[in-house]
Amino acid sequence: MNRQTVQLGPTVRMLLACDGSTTVLLEALTGETLFVRVDAQGETSPEFLSDTIRNALALDTDAPVLERRSCLVTSEDEVVSVNHLVTDNITRRRMGSPDTSIPFGMQLRQQRIPQYRAQVSSGLAPWRGSDEPTLSAFKSYIIHDADGGRTYVHEHFNPRLVQLGDDAALRALPAGLVHEGLPIRIPLPS
Repeated sequence: MNRQTVQLGPTVRMLLACDGSTTVLLEALTGETLFVRVDAQGETSPEFLSDTIRNALALDTDAPVLERRSCLVTSEDEVVSVNHLVTDNITRRRMGSPDTSIPFGMQLRQQRIPQYRAQVSSGLAPWRGSDEPTLSAFKSYIIHDADGGRTYVHEHFNPRLVQLGDDAALRALPAGLVHEGLPIRIPLPS
């Protein structure tokens, strides 16, 4: 890898560096309340999850976990982010059946469950549904709750709303570039 770096724009840096609710930040960015559109939700056996997710959640049994694929959308149904969420059984038991109309982190907050987030990775990947290849930012993190429960979240941001920046070098970066941890400076490939 080349040691040269590219600086992402301020909005995307803020979202990727944030260790709090990205939903709150996305609502501030869009100026409106966001809603969840659940595309799929159900029990999943840990054997079908990636090693990254199993390790992050410290899954050591074959007990099914809750998996959700969803989008945060505006009132006009514009997708703001695409999300993949997996929650362990400690959090699942405490929450009961998650409400499919409220963002998961907001549900934890409404139930007054103390929580903090720890980032797993961030990077750039192709945005789905684009006519032309368009890179967008993503991040994944773990929500740790006060009872020892964990929830893995992978969030992929709409590049129309969360712009990477104006640097021409950003447009030349390859898809699938992943950056572990902070600061948010992504190395250019050699």
